[in-house]
Amino acid sequence: MLRALAVAALVLAFAAPAQAAGELRRCGGAVCGELRRPLDPERPRGRSIDVAFRLYRARKPDGPPIVAVEGGPGYPSTGTRAEYRAIFGPLLESRDLLLVDNRGTGGSALIDCRSVQSFDGRTSGPGFARPAARCASEIRRRYGDPSLFATAYAVDDLAAVVRALKLGQVDLYGDSYGTYFVQDFAARHPSLLHSVTLDSAYPRRDTDPWYASSAATARSALETVSPGSVARLGQLLERVRVAPLSGRTKDADGTPLRVSVDPRALSDLVQDSASDPVILRELDPAVTAALAGDAVPLLRLAGQASTWSHTPTEAEYFSRGAYLAVACADYPQVLGRATPPPATFAPFTLREWTSVSGFTQPYDVCRRWPPPLRRPPALPDRRLPASVPVLLAGGDLDSLTPVSDAPVVAEALGGTVRTVVLRNTVHVTSQGGTHLVEGMRCARTVIRSFLRGGLDDRCAALIPAVHTAGAYPLTVAAAAPARLASGPDPGEGARRVATVMAGAFGDAIARRLYSSGNRGPGLRGGHFTATDEDDHVAFRLVNSRLVGDLPVSGTGTYAPATGGVEARLHADGVTATVRWTQASPVATVTIGDSVVIVPAP
Repeated sequence: MLRALAVAALVLAFAAPAQAAGELRRCGGAVCGELRRPLDPERPRGRSIDVAFRLYRARKPDGPPIVAVEGGPGYPSTGTRAEYRAIFGPLLESRDLLLVDNRGTGGSALIDCRSVQSFDGRTSGPGFARPAARCASEIRRRYGDPSLFATAYAVDDLAAVVRALKLGQVDLYGDSYGTYFVQDFAARHPSLLHSVTLDSAYPRRDTDPWYASSAATARSALETVSPGSVARLGQLLERVRVAPLSGRTKDADGTPLRVSVDPRALSDLVQDSASDPVILRELDPAVTAALAGDAVPLLRLAGQASTWSHTPTEAEYFSRGAYLAVACADYPQVLGRATPPPATFAPFTLREWTSVSGFTQPYDVCRRWPPPLRRPPALPDRRLPASVPVLLAGGDLDSLTPVSDAPVVAEALGGTVRTVVLRNTVHVTSQGGTHLVEGMRCARTVIRSFLRGGLDDRCAALIPAVHTAGAYPLTVAAAAPARLASGPDPGEGARRVATVMAGAFGDAIARRLYSSGNRGPGLRGGHFTATDEDDHVAFRLVNSRLVGDLPVSGTGTYAPATGGVEARLHADGVTATVRWTQASPVATVTIGDSVVIVPAP
């Protein structure tokens, strides 16, 4: 009965017939609806669109509602509802949570450009600028001026929904592009804000079209995870500029791939490492192996990482057209700008660095995009009052939205700003989805404590380092022997086998993270299977070969919530139990009465 009354109250909140787009309805524990909005605010009697939202009502409301805005641009906020509910967790017992799809995404006048949504080639350079321009024509035929999907209009849509639902002042959260959106909202609708949380932010005002801070942070991140890696990457770049590495490999699910590693592929890997810690785990060991003449690990990483980050998806999940419409309307372009000093993007050249996917950094995707028929409204020169608290949280390994830009964001945003640097974390680690579970847990602790009014950031400096693959030896004899911790020495040969066993199981976990499938290949042969259980993933290794001459078999589990691993493995007459967690820098391998340790893979 109480829930029915709540729905009825919401229907009354939409009493204005010109805005209502239909009755509200229950949807998966929430209330869903649409608000009718003019596509062009300057033509209120012209074409209108429905702006979709999802509202989760608290059981015992006590405190400002939370409004979360997703990034991209191009991702619908309602599509990340599971992650947002996990981030805010216990707060939702007493706080409402509102998610609104920005115009052009999800249920809000979705842009689905055939020319770019299924485009399977290089998403930068002249070859992609042409289909991008065709997307602009598609949008114009359906909706009119593509710039009507700019941030300013989407911000006003959200404000209209908040007012229509009579939510009062809200705690506004944004991640990635969502932080750009939130900064815009703060300048246009400050009276609606109780607090602001920016998770992985970049500046809304005076945005650097070259994103030079990204290159500096990328170098820092690589060195933090693997000291000396930038120099080794530079050595490999010199080689592949002359002769790219090419060959066949397998995707994380076993699908055959043909891969070429050239400077552009390496720049994509480095850029994508900002949000993909598997790259941070494996890039330097793979580069080191390639320098020694073994390209197998690098070809695999380049192929699988590209599939993970750049495979076209449905527009309902990520609208490439919406991304282009916003980027080409709002973001400053490099065309005609003075170029940065040559060392800015080292070890890459300017041309190599800016050849990355346009959905990572939009360096050249707007070259043929038509100019707007009318410029979106200028951003007001207005800052938040000191009474509005602001949290800026970001990972020190995130080169996509570097936390080093936080002072610039804070100065332009106003309010009372607190900045938290999350060590050893990547882009929007708070959402989960990676193996950096300790960083995820800390990020959520920081965000929740801020929204409760008492920031607790003690965990931020204590997040454990990213585990790496260590090395990719060709044979077991070339593997580094594990170190004896207790008990009798099982022998150097057994200790080398222990290193390979741990590495083989860690390799299977990384492949599963890339595919979420139930089967995947070993690096040099064999395979694994994976089955989702209640609180863990059960693995079976079948002659999986991390090195060419040592098949590893056995079973084990991986707990995504803790990063905990326990496996019983067999290889070359050695049977061992392997254990580690994401919080531990080492893995223990028990062989009979002996315990040896290796770096956690």
